[in-house]
Amino acid sequence: MFIIFEVCMLASMCGLIYVFQNDYSTLTIILKTTASIFFVLTGLCGCIKNKENRRFTRLMLIALLCSMAGDILLALDKNQGMLFVLGVAGFAAAHVFYSVSFCRACRVRKKDIIAAAVLFAGCTVLLCVGNFDFQGLFPVLLGYAAVISFMTVKALSLYSCRKGREKAVWLLMAGGVLFLLSDMVLLFWLFGIGVPKEMQSVCWALYYPAQGCMAAALNEKKLPKSA
Repeated sequence: MFIIFEVCMLASMCGLIYVFQNDYSTLTIILKTTASIFFVLTGLCGCIKNKENRRFTRLMLIALLCSMAGDILLALDKNQGMLFVLGVAGFAAAHVFYSVSFCRACRVRKKDIIAAAVLFAGCTVLLCVGNFDFQGLFPVLLGYAAVISFMTVKALSLYSCRKGREKAVWLLMAGGVLFLLSDMVLLFWLFGIGVPKEMQSVCWALYYPAQGCMAAALNEKKLPKSA
Protein backbone atom coordinates (compact mmCIF):
# COMPACT_ATOMS: atom_id res chain seq x y z
CA MET A 1 0.00 0.00 0.00
CA PHE A 2 2.75 2.49 0.87
CA ILE A 3 4.25 2.06 -2.61
CA ILE A 4 0.91 3.10 -4.11
CA PHE A 5 0.94 6.22 -1.93
CA GLU A 6 4.51 7.00 -3.00
CA VAL A 7 3.59 6.66 -6.68
CA CYS A 8 0.54 8.89 -6.16
CA MET A 9 2.75 11.48 -4.44
CA LEU A 10 5.16 11.54 -7.38
CA ALA A 11 2.24 11.73 -9.85
CA SER A 12 0.83 14.67 -7.89
CA MET A 13 4.26 16.30 -7.94
CA CYS A 14 4.47 15.97 -11.73
CA GLY A 15 0.97 17.42 -12.08
CA LEU A 16 1.91 20.22 -9.69
CA ILE A 17 4.93 21.18 -11.77
CA TYR A 18 2.84 21.14 -14.96
CA VAL A 19 0.01 23.33 -13.64
CA PHE A 20 2.45 25.73 -11.98
CA GLN A 21 4.36 26.24 -15.21
CA ASN A 22 1.04 26.95 -16.92
CA ASP A 23 -0.20 29.36 -14.23
CA TYR A 24 -3.14 27.36 -12.90
CA SER A 25 -2.95 28.80 -9.40
CA THR A 26 -5.96 27.02 -7.88
CA LEU A 27 -4.84 23.60 -9.13
CA THR A 28 -1.37 24.34 -7.77
CA ILE A 29 -2.76 24.63 -4.23
CA ILE A 30 -4.85 21.47 -4.64
CA LEU A 31 -2.02 19.34 -6.03
CA LYS A 32 0.47 20.64 -3.46
CA THR A 33 -1.91 19.60 -0.69
CA THR A 34 -2.59 16.25 -2.37
CA ALA A 35 1.12 15.42 -2.72
CA SER A 36 1.62 16.24 0.96
CA ILE A 37 -1.28 14.03 2.03
CA PHE A 38 0.24 11.10 0.16
CA PHE A 39 3.64 11.32 1.88
CA VAL A 40 1.85 11.53 5.24
CA LEU A 41 -0.17 8.43 4.35
CA THR A 42 3.07 6.66 3.40
CA GLY A 43 4.51 7.49 6.81
CA LEU A 44 1.29 6.46 8.54
CA CYS A 45 1.52 3.02 6.90
CA GLY A 46 4.99 2.60 8.38
CA CYS A 47 3.88 3.86 11.79
CA ILE A 48 1.08 1.29 11.88
CA LYS A 49 3.27 -1.54 10.60
CA ASN A 50 6.32 -0.97 12.81
CA LYS A 51 4.96 -1.57 16.30
CA GLU A 52 8.32 -2.30 17.92
CA ASN A 53 9.82 1.16 17.43
CA ARG A 54 6.91 3.47 18.09
CA ARG A 55 9.01 6.29 19.57
CA PHE A 56 10.96 6.68 16.35
CA THR A 57 8.02 6.29 13.96
CA ARG A 58 5.73 8.63 15.91
CA LEU A 59 8.31 11.42 15.90
CA MET A 60 8.83 10.93 12.18
CA LEU A 61 5.08 10.99 11.54
CA ILE A 62 4.74 14.24 13.50
CA ALA A 63 7.52 15.67 11.32
CA LEU A 64 5.64 14.64 8.18
CA LEU A 65 2.45 16.26 9.50
CA CYS A 66 4.32 19.49 10.28
CA SER A 67 5.72 19.43 6.74
CA MET A 68 2.23 19.05 5.31
CA ALA A 69 1.07 22.04 7.36
CA GLY A 70 4.04 24.05 6.07
CA ASP A 71 3.21 23.04 2.51
CA ILE A 72 -0.39 24.19 2.78
CA LEU A 73 0.49 27.48 4.49
CA LEU A 74 3.10 28.37 1.87
CA ALA A 75 0.69 27.41 -0.91
CA LEU A 76 -1.90 29.83 0.52
CA ASP A 77 0.61 32.64 1.06
CA LYS A 78 0.52 35.38 -1.57
CA ASN A 79 2.86 38.11 -0.34
CA GLN A 80 5.32 36.46 2.06
CA GLY A 81 3.36 37.68 5.06
CA MET A 82 2.22 35.90 8.21
CA LEU A 83 1.26 32.72 6.36
CA PHE A 84 4.80 32.53 5.02
CA VAL A 85 6.28 32.88 8.52
CA LEU A 86 3.91 30.20 9.84
CA GLY A 87 4.80 27.95 6.89
CA VAL A 88 8.51 28.32 7.62
CA ALA A 89 7.76 27.60 11.29
CA GLY A 90 5.95 24.43 10.22
CA PHE A 91 8.96 23.23 8.24
CA ALA A 92 11.33 24.22 11.05
CA ALA A 93 9.22 22.18 13.48
CA ALA A 94 9.34 19.25 11.07
CA HIS A 95 13.13 19.38 10.97
CA VAL A 96 13.26 19.61 14.75
CA PHE A 97 11.18 16.42 15.06
CA TYR A 98 13.33 14.73 12.40
CA SER A 99 16.43 15.79 14.34
CA VAL A 100 15.07 14.52 17.66
CA SER A 101 14.23 11.13 16.13
CA PHE A 102 17.72 10.89 14.62
CA CYS A 103 19.33 11.90 17.93
CA ARG A 104 17.40 9.16 19.73
CA ALA A 105 18.69 6.62 17.22
CA CYS A 106 22.28 7.86 17.15
CA ARG A 107 23.53 10.05 19.98
CA VAL A 108 24.96 13.48 19.28
CA ARG A 109 28.73 13.48 19.05
CA LYS A 110 31.21 16.34 19.08
CA LYS A 111 31.88 15.87 15.37
CA ASP A 112 28.15 16.31 14.68
CA ILE A 113 28.18 19.71 16.38
CA ILE A 114 31.28 20.76 14.43
CA ALA A 115 29.87 19.56 11.12
CA ALA A 116 26.54 21.32 11.75
CA ALA A 117 28.37 24.54 12.66
CA VAL A 118 30.44 24.37 9.46
CA LEU A 119 27.33 23.75 7.35
CA PHE A 120 25.48 26.58 9.09
CA ALA A 121 28.43 28.90 8.47
CA GLY A 122 28.30 28.01 4.79
CA CYS A 123 24.56 28.72 4.67
CA THR A 124 25.12 32.05 6.45
CA VAL A 125 27.76 33.07 3.91
CA LEU A 126 25.35 32.20 1.11
CA LEU A 127 22.64 34.34 2.69
CA CYS A 128 25.03 37.27 3.11
CA VAL A 129 26.76 37.30 -0.27
CA GLY A 130 23.92 36.15 -2.53
CA ASN A 131 21.84 38.56 -4.62
CA PHE A 132 18.71 38.40 -2.45
CA ASP A 133 15.88 40.63 -1.28
CA PHE A 134 14.85 39.18 2.09
CA GLN A 135 12.03 41.68 2.74
CA GLY A 136 12.87 41.83 6.44
CA LEU A 137 12.87 38.04 6.89
CA PHE A 138 16.62 37.53 7.27
CA PRO A 139 16.43 36.55 10.99
CA VAL A 140 13.73 33.96 10.21
CA LEU A 141 15.85 32.44 7.45
CA LEU A 142 18.96 32.45 9.63
CA GLY A 143 17.16 30.47 12.33
CA TYR A 144 15.82 28.06 9.73
CA ALA A 145 19.32 27.58 8.32
CA ALA A 146 20.54 26.51 11.78
CA VAL A 147 17.75 23.94 12.08
CA ILE A 148 18.18 22.44 8.60
CA SER A 149 21.97 22.30 9.03
CA PHE A 150 21.72 20.22 12.20
CA MET A 151 19.01 17.96 10.77
CA THR A 152 21.06 17.20 7.66
CA VAL A 153 24.16 16.39 9.69
CA LYS A 154 22.22 14.09 12.03
CA ALA A 155 20.64 12.31 9.08
CA LEU A 156 24.11 11.63 7.68
CA SER A 157 25.38 10.56 11.11
CA LEU A 158 22.97 7.60 11.00
CA TYR A 159 25.55 5.94 8.75
CA SER A 160 27.40 4.87 11.89
CA CYS A 161 24.24 3.07 13.10
CA ARG A 162 23.42 1.39 9.81
CA LYS A 163 24.34 -2.23 10.67
CA GLY A 164 21.36 -4.45 9.93
CA ARG A 165 19.29 -1.40 8.96
CA GLU A 166 21.07 -0.30 5.81
CA LYS A 167 18.06 0.35 3.58
CA ALA A 168 16.21 2.51 6.11
CA VAL A 169 19.37 4.45 6.94
CA TRP A 170 20.21 5.12 3.29
CA LEU A 171 16.68 6.41 2.72
CA LEU A 172 16.92 8.73 5.73
CA MET A 173 20.34 9.99 4.66
CA ALA A 174 19.10 10.64 1.13
CA GLY A 175 16.09 12.47 2.52
CA GLY A 176 18.29 14.74 4.64
CA VAL A 177 20.52 15.71 1.71
CA LEU A 178 17.57 16.27 -0.64
CA PHE A 179 15.95 18.53 1.96
CA LEU A 180 19.04 20.70 2.15
CA LEU A 181 19.27 20.96 -1.64
CA SER A 182 15.56 21.77 -2.01
CA ASP A 183 15.78 24.51 0.62
CA MET A 184 18.75 26.07 -1.13
CA VAL A 185 16.83 26.13 -4.40
CA LEU A 186 13.76 27.51 -2.61
CA LEU A 187 15.87 30.31 -1.15
CA PHE A 188 16.83 31.48 -4.63
CA TRP A 189 13.26 31.13 -5.91
CA LEU A 190 11.63 33.10 -3.09
CA PHE A 191 14.24 35.79 -2.51
CA GLY A 192 16.65 35.74 -5.45
CA ILE A 193 16.52 38.62 -7.88
CA GLY A 194 15.80 37.72 -11.50
CA VAL A 195 15.40 33.97 -10.87
CA PRO A 196 13.50 32.03 -13.58
CA LYS A 197 10.17 30.37 -12.80
CA GLU A 198 11.63 26.91 -13.40
CA MET A 199 13.53 27.22 -10.10
CA GLN A 200 10.35 26.47 -8.13
CA SER A 201 9.78 23.30 -10.14
CA VAL A 202 13.35 22.18 -9.39
CA CYS A 203 12.65 22.76 -5.68
CA TRP A 204 9.59 20.51 -5.78
CA ALA A 205 11.48 17.86 -7.75
CA LEU A 206 13.91 17.68 -4.80
CA TYR A 207 11.50 18.30 -1.92
CA TYR A 208 8.86 15.64 -2.54
CA PRO A 209 11.39 12.83 -3.12
CA ALA A 210 13.00 13.97 0.17
CA GLN A 211 9.72 13.51 2.01
CA GLY A 212 9.15 10.29 0.10
CA CYS A 213 12.48 8.91 1.30
CA MET A 214 11.72 9.81 4.93
CA ALA A 215 8.25 8.27 4.77
CA ALA A 216 9.40 5.16 2.87
CA ALA A 217 12.08 4.51 5.49
CA LEU A 218 9.34 4.00 8.10
CA ASN A 219 8.04 1.07 6.07
CA GLU A 220 11.30 -0.87 6.33
CA LYS A 221 11.34 -3.89 8.64
CA LYS A 222 14.41 -2.71 10.56
CA LEU A 223 14.57 0.92 11.61
CA PRO A 224 17.18 2.80 13.64
CA LYS A 225 16.40 2.00 17.25
CA SER A 226 15.13 4.84 19.42
CA ALA A 227 16.58 4.85 22.92
